[in-house]
Amino acid sequence: MKAKHLIKCLFTMAVGVCLTIGCEKKFGEGVVLTDIETGNPVRINLGDKAYANAWPVPWNCTDYEFTWETADSNIATIDAYGRVTPVDVGNTVVYVSQGNIRKEIPVEVYEITLEEKLKDMNVKGLWLFEDADNLFKASVGNDLRPVGSGFEQITGPNKRKKAIKMPCDERINGVWQRNHVICNHGFAPNGGSVNKINEFTIVVDCNFPGGPTNDASGWTNGKYYCLYETDMICASDGDFFWRPIANYGVRGSYTNEDHLFVKDTWYRFVIVVKMGESLKYFMNGQSNEAGNNGDLDSDKAWLTEGVLFFADEDGENGQGFPLYVSALGIFDRALTDAEVKSLGGL
Repeated sequence: MKAKHLIKCLFTMAVGVCLTIGCEKKFGEGVVLTDIETGNPVRINLGDKAYANAWPVPWNCTDYEFTWETADSNIATIDAYGRVTPVDVGNTVVYVSQGNIRKEIPVEVYEITLEEKLKDMNVKGLWLFEDADNLFKASVGNDLRPVGSGFEQITGPNKRKKAIKMPCDERINGVWQRNHVICNHGFAPNGGSVNKINEFTIVVDCNFPGGPTNDASGWTNGKYYCLYETDMICASDGDFFWRPIANYGVRGSYTNEDHLFVKDTWYRFVIVVKMGESLKYFMNGQSNEAGNNGDLDSDKAWLTEGVLFFADEDGENGQGFPLYVSALGIFDRALTDAEVKSLGGL
């Protein structure tokens, strides 16, 4: 009898506890939002992302749903989660609100320029094409020397940046009119050589305005844009090509993956070369597989007297379309993967 009575009492107590818990309010239930607390102003580099922060007041309020909006979408946009995406350099505010409660958070968009980044890495040659009176003026190193005609300054990746239109080669009266630039880089032999430059890095921001469109209309895999040519008299094939609906790379060592370079879109390429050792390609900060680009002191190494940019000997370059270039930088060493990543993309 005593055992049965004990069991009955325990059951009664358990039911009582459950009923009591069931009657209690859930955490925060019925707590009404009275204010919104905002975090620090957002200061963000162009090309990065950041969050604007806001919290409900009281802190244990559960019945709230913030709405975000921007005062100027030309400077920065903001999504439903408070994530800020910069669009252009400048200042604006973003708003966080619920009902009649509305707060603002200042946003400053600044830019660490490619020029600043490259100079911090001790770039040896840099051309930004900003001077309309001297398009080939160097920011670092020696001025470029143009060959041909039709070069002109245009708007670059954004309204603050300029670029140069590199005209395609033209066949006039059966003779190729070549349009390119000569770069006297001033590099000393390196990479284990006493004769040639076997270790170098190229950074180039460019745009393929003639194509392809998204359906690659009018293009075939045989059409090329050339980045550089090691033969100073331009009597042999170029050494690095883009094939806008296929792949890109050093002659004989293209990327394994095809890429469709969308018309009127800017790309940042970095080519890191150690002749006889390694070859790396990066597009907008993303690494693309490449092979070995040749032996030490091969014809793909640079000569001490210079290198030709945007040159090819037999009219492959452009095939009727110009190339837009807003920045060209060169190093006499191989950048590390971390350094390339820090340059970002376009």
